[in-house]
Amino acid sequence: MVALLVSGCGGADKRTLPDVSDIQVSVRMQRFETDLFAMDTNNVANGMALLEQKYPVFLPFFLTQVLRDPGNPGETSEQALSGFLKAPQVQKLYDSCRTKYADLAWLERDLTQMFRYYAYYFPQRKTPTVVTTITELVGDAYLVNDTLLMLSLDYFMGEQFSAYNPDYFPDYLRRQFKQEYMTTKLATALASGIVGPPKGDKIADFMLNNGKILYLVDCLLPEVPDTLKMGYTREQLEGCYANESEVWARLLDLKVLYTPVNNKNQKIVMPSPAAEIVFQEAPGEIGNWVGWQIVKAYMKRNPSTTIEQLLNFTDMQKFLEQAKYKPKRS
Repeated sequence: MVALLVSGCGGADKRTLPDVSDIQVSVRMQRFETDLFAMDTNNVANGMALLEQKYPVFLPFFLTQVLRDPGNPGETSEQALSGFLKAPQVQKLYDSCRTKYADLAWLERDLTQMFRYYAYYFPQRKTPTVVTTITELVGDAYLVNDTLLMLSLDYFMGEQFSAYNPDYFPDYLRRQFKQEYMTTKLATALASGIVGPPKGDKIADFMLNNGKILYLVDCLLPEVPDTLKMGYTREQLEGCYANESEVWARLLDLKVLYTPVNNKNQKIVMPSPAAEIVFQEAPGEIGNWVGWQIVKAYMKRNPSTTIEQLLNFTDMQKFLEQAKYKPKRS
C-alpha cells in the first residue's frame, strides 16, 4: 500500500528519483505578518511606507487582493489596513498563528528539497521567495508572480481550530487545514501558476490540466504521500486505486468528458465532499485524479518528453489518444 500512497513522477511506483543533492538553492522566507502586526496603528501611513520598502511587490497584492472590500469601493488602503489590524478577531488569529508557528525552520528544510527538484526540472527559473502572512481565511497559498509565493498561516491551524466555522469549511476542507499540508499547498500553487488555466471548458480539459498540475506537484514532492496531494483520506485514495478501471468506465458511460463543466458535473473536477454523479462513494475531484493517471500513462509511453514539452502539449484530444490510458481491472 505504501507504493500506492507514495507514487512518483513518471508514473511508476518503483522508479529512480533524480539526484538533486548537489543542486544548491537558497530558500528565502519573509514573515510579513510579523512586520505587519509590529506596525503602530496610530501611524498606519508611516508603517505602510516602511512595509512597501521591504515588500514592494507583496504589499500591493495584499492590499488589493486580500484586504480590498468590493462592497466598500471608497475605502482607502490605509483605512483597510487599519481596520484589519484593529479587528479583535484578526488580532486573535495572529496571536494563535504566532504561537503555533514561531519557528518555521522545518518548513525551510522541506522547501529546500522541493526547490532542488524545481531547479532540476526548471533550471532557467529563479527560486521563488515565500512570504508568510495572515489573510483572515481569504486564501491558503498563492503564486503572486513567477518569483513570489504567499502562504497564509491561518489556514494551517488544525482542523479543530475555533476559527474554522463548519458552515463555511466542511469536514473535507478542514482536514486539510493542518501543518503537514503547508508544503503541498505551496507546491500546488507553484504548479498551478506554471501550468495555467485549462484551454477549454470541457470536463476533459479540466481533468488533463489538473492532472498536469498534480503530476508537477508529484515531481516537486516525490516523497510526499498522494493523500496530501489530493486532499483525500487513506480510504478514499485506496478506493481510487482499487476501482480505477470502473471509475474510468463510468466516466465514459456518462459521456461527460466532452461536456462543458456545469452545476451537474462540476464535482468531478472541483473541490467537493463527493462526486455522486460518478459513484456514491467517489470523492470530489476524482476526475482530476484520473487526469493525473492519464498524464502518468502518457509520460510512461513517452519517457523522453520533458516537463516543458508536457506543459506545452495542450491539444486535449490528441493527448488522450496518445496517452492510450486503459487502467487494468483490479
